[in-house]
Amino acid sequence: MLRLGEVHGRDRALCLFYGLFSAAGSCAMGALAIDFVVDNIHDGPFGVVRTFLRDALTNPAARFIYADLFLIWAALAGFMVVEARRHGIRHVWAYIIGAPALALCASFTAFMYVRQLKIAAAGAGAPSPDSAASYELTRGMQ
Repeated sequence: MLRLGEVHGRDRALCLFYGLFSAAGSCAMGALAIDFVVDNIHDGPFGVVRTFLRDALTNPAARFIYADLFLIWAALAGFMVVEARRHGIRHVWAYIIGAPALALCASFTAFMYVRQLKIAAAGAGAPSPDSAASYELTRGMQ
C-alpha cells in the first residue's frame, strides 16, 4: 500500500483532508469523553456508562440526535463494508465499532483515509476498470 508521501494530486489532498479530520475528531471527541468520565468517575465504570446513556436520552432533542446518529452509522456501516470488499480493506469491523466507541467523525474519516490510499495505489499501478472498459468500447467501434 502507498504511504501518504507517495500519493500525489487529488488523492493526496483527499488523504490529507481525511487524515486531519480524523485526527481532529479523535482529539475533540476524546477530550469531551475524558471530561465526561472525570466528572462522573465517582459512579464507577458501569455508572459512567449508565449516566451517559441516561443523559443522552433524557429529552426529545437528545433522542433525536442519537436516533439520527444511529441511522447514519448504520448506513455508513453498509457503505464501508461494500467499499472494504471493493478495495480490499481489512478489518472494516474496527471502523464500524469505532463509531460508537469514540466518534463517527473519527472512525469514518479514518476509513475514508485508508480507502483513498487504496484507490491511489490501484491507480498508480494499473489502469482503472473504467478506463479499460472505455478502451474496449472504443476499440470495438473502430
